[in-house]
Amino acid sequence: MQLISDILSKKRLFFLLLGLFLFRVFYGLTSEFWFEDELQIYLIGLKSFTQHLWPYYGPDVVYTNTQIPGAAQGLLVSLPFYLLPIPESPTLFLNILSFFSLLLFARYILFRIKGVPAWLVYLLVLASPMTLFFSTRVVNPSYVVTFSFLFFVAWFESLEFYKERWLKPWVSYLILGVTATLIMQLHLSWVLLFPLLGFSFFRLFTLHRGSFLRLTAIWVAGALIGLITLFPTLLNPDVHAGNVSSNIVFNLSNFGKIFTVFSRYVLLSGFDINYLLGGSTEARLAVLKEFWFLIPIAPYLLILGFAQVLLFVAVYFLNKDGNDWKWVKRINLFVFLMVWVSFFFSIKGPSTHAFVIVMPLPVFYSIYVYRWFISRWKWGFTFIKITVVAMVIFSFGLSLYNLKHKSLYTDREKVVKAIEEKDYHVLGERRSDVWGYGF
Repeated sequence: MQLISDILSKKRLFFLLLGLFLFRVFYGLTSEFWFEDELQIYLIGLKSFTQHLWPYYGPDVVYTNTQIPGAAQGLLVSLPFYLLPIPESPTLFLNILSFFSLLLFARYILFRIKGVPAWLVYLLVLASPMTLFFSTRVVNPSYVVTFSFLFFVAWFESLEFYKERWLKPWVSYLILGVTATLIMQLHLSWVLLFPLLGFSFFRLFTLHRGSFLRLTAIWVAGALIGLITLFPTLLNPDVHAGNVSSNIVFNLSNFGKIFTVFSRYVLLSGFDINYLLGGSTEARLAVLKEFWFLIPIAPYLLILGFAQVLLFVAVYFLNKDGNDWKWVKRINLFVFLMVWVSFFFSIKGPSTHAFVIVMPLPVFYSIYVYRWFISRWKWGFTFIKITVVAMVIFSFGLSLYNLKHKSLYTDREKVVKAIEEKDYHVLGERRSDVWGYGF
């Protein structure tokens, strides 16, 4: 009977994960395609593929007309075209990468945090509205999130505040090296990782001084692997394109936005419905008017988002469960403050996508919160089940709206023509074509 139970359990898990993968692919394929940021990232890869060019520079920083050095972004989009030259290839490839990255993170949570059902962890990590939005569509924050979930699994392991290891030390430091230097080529928020790396090496030196040089060398080796795609750019620099340091400006106006940063930081693991529905009241209402079944769900999740912020604060003080929890909550507090301070030197305000790189931390924190919540109230588990169903329906409804109004499929033939004719100009112009420099 136990064997039959184990087989059925594994079968249910397999179909749950298969369903989540297919749902994520559907969400990614139906997501925004034609907005300037998404289109430009897609065009970097399409230009590289159609012109057989090495993509020396990656995402554009529009505030200063500069580009992030390195070929990682261009290759992540262009290489799938060589395997399968259809418009969907980059999205399919991204979703394979992001699915396994987030799945690894979910498995790590299940190993570290006991008392939360596996199906709930998988759904919260792989299918929450914010992780769907930031890990399934072809835009550079999606690739950042994909590598950052791997980074933070290795980072948690490197700190050793859990008694039992999940990764060997050398594996942790290798992953830390590779992911940090890949993310460096995708988004300017990479700078947030290096204070965390500094703390990791401080802990290593304090706890295992004899292994410090060996593991540091392994990290360097990993960093060099990630930098392989940057070296050609360093050998052939474009002084106009790569001057990303011009985006560092003293911006004291962000000092007063601490509560904005805090709520958006917490909601990386929750339900920031306003952010997901659109940038204006008109855009949000358009979705609800067309898909009426979202009308009761969206306000529910909106209110729940505000409640989640309050719950996260309350549990920070009320939960007394274990030394590992103390580490997790203090790390989250430190990183939130670090993110807030970082905007004092940013040319722009605290948009969520600007610090989505740290998403794994509030997600990890949230599982501790939900465990505490479930253990204290009998109705808590039922409430969470209802919420999970609501978030899946909401994401599905948003996908249907995007499919009709914003997705690749509003004009797929245009992309097909660009691929077949090996001319990315058919789809659009790279910003660099207008600037006269960069890639």
